[in-house]
Amino acid sequence: MKSLCLSLLLTLSVLLVCQGADRPALPALASGTNTFRITGMHCAGCAGGLDAELRLTPGVARATVTLTNATAVVTFDTNRVATAKLLKVIEEAGFKGTVIKP
Repeated sequence: MKSLCLSLLLTLSVLLVCQGADRPALPALASGTNTFRITGMHCAGCAGGLDAELRLTPGVARATVTLTNATAVVTFDTNRVATAKLLKVIEEAGFKGTVIKP
């Protein structure tokens, strides 16, 4: 019985190690929130596109982009993504972002 348990444990360990590359990314832990002023948005599609880009950024837990306020509120894991990276994502999406509330 003891050898069967050890064998199963070893098999499980090997499977977990081998599948490491296929595991989904860890969810982002919310440890920081920044509010950005966004310029260059002209319609709801712009806001929706930027919202999606920010949410796809590794380390971002939540993102809410509002066209009427021209803002993006991003909650993120500060160990996985920096404010500079979020600004770069905003720029690469075709907009200009400035931090108004760190």
